[in-house]
Order: sequence, then C-alpha cells, then structure tokens
Amino acid sequence: MRLRFRDESGVALVMAVWILAFLMLTGSSLVFYAGSGASHAEVSTEDARALNLAEAGENYARAILYNAADPELSSAVGPGSLTLEGGTVGYSGTYDSTTKIWTLTGTGTHLNPTGAATPISRTVSSQVLVASSSGIGLAWGYVFADTTNCTTLGNNVTIDAPIYVRGDLCMQDSALITADLVQVRGKVQITESASIGTAAAPVAAVAVGGGCRYPWSGSYVTPCTSAQKVYRTAFSPIVLDLAKPALDFPSWYANAKPGPMSQTCTVGSFPGQFDNDGTLNRSNPMQNLFPSVPYDCQVRLGGPLGPVLGRIAYTPGSPGIFYIQGVVFFDGKLEFAGNFAGNKDVVYVGRGSIYASDTITIRNHVRFCASVGCDATLWNPNVNLLLLASGALSPISFIVENNTTWHGAIYAVNDYSQGSSAIVCGPIIAQELFIENNTDICYVPFTVGVPGLPWNSTPTIQLVNVPDSYTTD
Repeated sequence: MRLRFRDESGVALVMAVWILAFLMLTGSSLVFYAGSGASHAEVSTEDARALNLAEAGENYARAILYNAADPELSSAVGPGSLTLEGGTVGYSGTYDSTTKIWTLTGTGTHLNPTGAATPISRTVSSQVLVASSSGIGLAWGYVFADTTNCTTLGNNVTIDAPIYVRGDLCMQDSALITADLVQVRGKVQITESASIGTAAAPVAAVAVGGGCRYPWSGSYVTPCTSAQKVYRTAFSPIVLDLAKPALDFPSWYANAKPGPMSQTCTVGSFPGQFDNDGTLNRSNPMQNLFPSVPYDCQVRLGGPLGPVLGRIAYTPGSPGIFYIQGVVFFDGKLEFAGNFAGNKDVVYVGRGSIYASDTITIRNHVRFCASVGCDATLWNPNVNLLLLASGALSPISFIVENNTTWHGAIYAVNDYSQGSSAIVCGPIIAQELFIENNTDICYVPFTVGVPGLPWNSTPTIQLVNVPDSYTTD
C-alpha cells in the first residue's frame, strides 16, 4: 500500500495534459489576435484609400469647374462617378447664386476587407468663390482727359505722368510736361514759357493727331518739334483711340459691401451711414472718413468668422491708418478731412475702391498716401491701391484742395480740380482737368487692378478658394 501511494506517474500525466491544453489555448489566442490586428490594419488601409478616392472626386469636380465655359451656371458641375484604383469615385457641385460660391464634393467608396456587405466610404468637400476679373484698361495708364474742349495747363503746373487728351491741349505760363508719353488726339498749342519736355531733357514719345503751334496763333504744324516747344525723341501723328471706362454706379450701389444694400457691419461698426433712404439719389449727408474716433466695419460671409467680403476702417494717429478691402459705396458726398488738432497724415493699407455718388473732396492739408511720409518711391500699388470714384453730376466731381497730397487712382464722372501746391500720384480719369499753381502730378505704374476698378476691356471670371472650407467626414 505504501509503495502504491508513492507512485507519481499518474500526476505527471495529468500535468502534461493541462500544460498541453494551456499552450493550445495560448496559441489560439495569439492566432486570433494576430488575425484581428491584420484585419484592423487592412480596414485602416482601405479607409485611407477611400479618403484618397474622395479627394480625387473633389479635385475632379474642381477641374470641371475651372474648365467650364460659364462657372456661374448651376449646371456647370453636374453629378457623376467613375472607377479608379479599384474603387468608385463620386463627384458633384452645388452653386449658391446669392453668394456666388460653389460647394464641391467628392465621395470615395472601397470594398470592405472584412467581407461585410457595406463598403467603406469617405466624403470631402471644399468651396470656391466665383469673382469677376479683367485686364487693366489702357486708360488707367494716364492722366486722362475725356473732353472735346481744350484741356488747359497753366502757371507752375508739372505733369510727370503719362497724359492722354481726347480733345486739344493748351499750355501756358510755366506749365511743363516731363512724362515720357504724351498723346493728344486733337491739337496742341503752347505759349509763353510752357513746353513739353525741355531741350536738356526731352520726353521719349509724343503723338499728336492735329499738329502743334507756338504761340497761340498761326497754323498747326506736324511733326511737332522744338520750334513749337515740343522736345521729344520720337513723334507720331497716329494716336491711340482710347475710351473712358464706363462706371456702373447702380450695380455697385446694390452690391458694395458695405454699402446702401448691406449697411450692417458683420463685425464692428461705422460712425456714419452709407445711405439714408434706400434709393440711389445722392441724398446721404456728407461723410467724413477721418473722424477723431476710430472705427472698423467689416462685412463677412456667413457670420463673424467667415471670410471678409469688404472692410473700411480708420485709426487716428500720427500717421493715422486707413484700411480698405473690396468695394464700399456712399450715396452722397464724401470727404477726407483732418482736423486742425492733428489727423492730417494718413497711410492706407489694402486694395479696394470707394464709390461716392456725389462729390469727393480731399481737404484740410491732408496727406493721404500709400506709404509713410508720402514717399512715392516706397509705394507699390500692386500691394496697396485705393480707387476713389465720384459720380457727381455737378461740373466738378472730384476736388483735391490746396496743399494736399494723394496716392491712388481717381475717377470722376465729370471734371477734376486740383488746387495750388497739391501733389497727386496715380492715374486720373475725368472729363476736364482744372489744375492750379505749383502743383505736381506723378504716376507709379501698376499691373494688378483692384475690386471695383472700372474696366474698358472684356471681363473674365476668376475662381478663388474660400479659406478654411475643406471638410471631411
């Protein structure tokens, strides 16, 4: 009996069976988890493939839009699908004609590697704004007088900007043109010490259609030479036939932001008003854009966090800072006037246009420029450029008063007046030019227009990505 109890061979057998069972269970678990991990990795891979397919679909919709004959048609991007990289790509686009924004969507679908009937699907979208754009009309390269009368330059006026006159040009006293390009479709008559160029510094090119004379009597001579006080390198009797760009005041009255039809600032406020009765009739009271208190009015798409559609802002100081973006419209008179306690030097930042349906005046010795100290050599109009457009029906639409400086573009429906000792740098387009003593006009060329600049060339469509509009499920 005692020997039988000491025999442990049966215990060893039981232990061996249990160990074998444990190893089999552990191995099965390892196989299960390994397979589960592989399956999960395969699902993640196919999910990434589905996302890539979705992005391909969104890019395909974008390519269709960019090649559309008219991207403002709601049918320009229709729904469609195609097979790519073993999956299905869907694409579509929806257009909001009010905001002129396309929402482009792509969907990618791939088989589920787990064998489930439901495939793996991902969706992405982004937005594109449809904006009008165009090349800059040639008239914006000049001080442009659109009149059949004689544009008169007298006293100590110096024009250092390309000049284009559709009628005649009359120069007297000490008036001087130093620009390298002068074009007059009519005739040129010069008297006293006035001249185009000088013997020491002739201008590069002069084109006059009707000939020149000196003094204001006798017959007109062509080609114009130093005998007629025209000092130039090249002369031509052929003059470009340029037209004054048309200004669409009703359209900008309705669509400017901020403006009469969108006076509410999405962010901030304006101390005055853009209109007072909802009708384009020049009835809004005078608005001074350089008050003694700061303001910032922004119109944003879709709420306070949306992209900025338009902005006008001012911070008083030495210098004051003026901000512009987009097109702003005032249905009445407008002035830029500092007070005698300061706020006379103002630097503007941004690119845009300000329309006023009535007279625009820059006064009170204001220096309103695109560079600190009004140094035109530091001004890059492709970075900062402001157009001031006046629709006044009175004889004088735009007034730059004495001892005032301005950098930017000017458009006047009727005539333009520049006072004594005023300095203006930039293109001017008006009917008639009235320019007084000791004044100077210069020009800094630009190749990029601003929103609201009146064109005289065929408009085109520009597609602009809406910032932060990319989404994915």
